[in-house]
Amino acid sequence: MARKLKLVFQAALALAIVTAGLAGCSRHGGVVGSTDRKFAVDGPVRLEIANGSGDTRVTAGPPGEVRIHAVFHVHSWPWRTAQSRLQDFTSNPPMSQQGNLIRVGGYGPATSNAQVDYAIVAPAETQVRASTGSGSIEVVGIRGPANFLTGSGAISATNVTGDVQASTGSGAVQLAGIQGQAQASTGSGAISAAEVHGDIRASTGSGAIRIAGPGNAVVLATGSGDVNIAGAASDLRVRTGSGNITVNGDPLATTYWDFRAASGNVTLQVSPTASFRLYARSKSGDIDAALPIMMEGTTGKHELRARIGDGKARVEVETTSGRIALR
Repeated sequence: MARKLKLVFQAALALAIVTAGLAGCSRHGGVVGSTDRKFAVDGPVRLEIANGSGDTRVTAGPPGEVRIHAVFHVHSWPWRTAQSRLQDFTSNPPMSQQGNLIRVGGYGPATSNAQVDYAIVAPAETQVRASTGSGSIEVVGIRGPANFLTGSGAISATNVTGDVQASTGSGAVQLAGIQGQAQASTGSGAISAAEVHGDIRASTGSGAIRIAGPGNAVVLATGSGDVNIAGAASDLRVRTGSGNITVNGDPLATTYWDFRAASGNVTLQVSPTASFRLYARSKSGDIDAALPIMMEGTTGKHELRARIGDGKARVEVETTSGRIALR
């Protein structure tokens, strides 16, 4: 009996030890810890970030310093090994400074089985180059330029003064308030851009593309997603495989709009005061013009040449099997 009681006591003690250890674990089965670092800078900052699987957020703060808060999720086993690795991360985090160049994160064996989430506050006079495997990247209020690359995470950039370049395998891209040019590409995620003052170039394999208030030329391509452009005025060039194209706006006097869709519909929504020459052609779809137009040249059920207003701009629309509508 005494021996049985001893065994029960030992089992209870072991369970208590394991339970106490698990209390410091993350919901992913590892352990969690954090650290904070501050770097003094004396001018424009270059920020280089490499993150395997965690999220990264950069926001503008006061000049003269870069503040970094890092949260480490370590997934090693046994638990003591995870605790030891967590101690290494928090006491010696993957951050370094060389003048006004700040490097954060890294790849390789040192960061395997670990996820790191970074919250970085940097001066507005900062340019960013960031890459991540599966985590998201978000930047707000910096000067730029900003360059982002991620495998499957989302990318978001807001109120960036310079140019923005964003590329992701399957995540979404959201851009807003970009003063410079914007380039975005994704394999299967959606792309949205609002109030971009410079040129926009965007492509996606199967995601939708939405553009609002473009300030300059726009070049878009998607395999099967829909394209929607609001407030268009400058040059447009849109290519889609099976997605629909919808454009709202009036082309400027010297503007050229060029739309090509394989099987999607194309809808142009213009004002009664719009001025452009239209060439529309659909191999098997109908063409519907609900605005006053002046016919030019030969027309038919699947082809239309017309002038709207003074005909100062030029608009060409072609689809293989979709419908073309002018509203």
